[in-house]
Amino acid sequence: MESAFSKLLFHRRVWDEKKLLRDIYHSWYRKIKQYMPSGFPVLEIGGGGGNLKEFCPEVITSDYIFCPWLDINLDAHNLPFKSSSLGCITAIDVLHHLENPLIFLRDAERALVPGGRIILLEPFISPWSWPVYRFIHPEDVDFSTDFFSTEDQKLEKHPFEGNMAMATSIFCRERKRLKQSVPGLDITAREFSDFFLYPMSGGFENPALCPEFLVPLVRKLERLFMPVARFMAYRMLIVMEKRQGGGNN
Repeated sequence: MESAFSKLLFHRRVWDEKKLLRDIYHSWYRKIKQYMPSGFPVLEIGGGGGNLKEFCPEVITSDYIFCPWLDINLDAHNLPFKSSSLGCITAIDVLHHLENPLIFLRDAERALVPGGRIILLEPFISPWSWPVYRFIHPEDVDFSTDFFSTEDQKLEKHPFEGNMAMATSIFCRERKRLKQSVPGLDITAREFSDFFLYPMSGGFENPALCPEFLVPLVRKLERLFMPVARFMAYRMLIVMEKRQGGGNN
């Protein structure tokens, strides 16, 4: 299997060469920045190629894999920050790669100040996205996994292995169990987006299917489909906020 560091180097090259992909990520960064509280440090986990730093220079970038262009090397399940020291923790396409998402969420709650936020952007399994994620994308889509039955255990796996169904399961289908597992965090926002342009971009691994001159038209088409976003979306933005007066575990 290709080394994780080699894959990140490849992603950095694609980032420099693929304008459509950069534009899509910049639209995600703008959304994320709108939810970032001010006044306290912001941590990005799974920073990988280091692209968020270009958009938000103040963000502390990190990854499990050592990368000389990032600020910190860390394990998201055991954040090396004092309790109530961070204003925000954000991540794009990281949660579904973690060995245990519940351990991460609990430790993130500990590290956040009251009112601090976790902002995640993850794959969303909708009727429209499911065939692509299930049959074309190389990662698994497994709704049979019970993330709450093993919430105190970590699984041994490669950093780029993932379950694309994780966020849809935890933040949509299993919200009541999530609340029981991490009672100090409230879901304050969920946004469903990216119906056509994102899959047509080819991501980091495949060539783009949308020529540049069609991008404005596809964006207009996506706006028309916003009323049925839940049925069409490839992506979900999740915002969780630590309750005011919440304790630290």
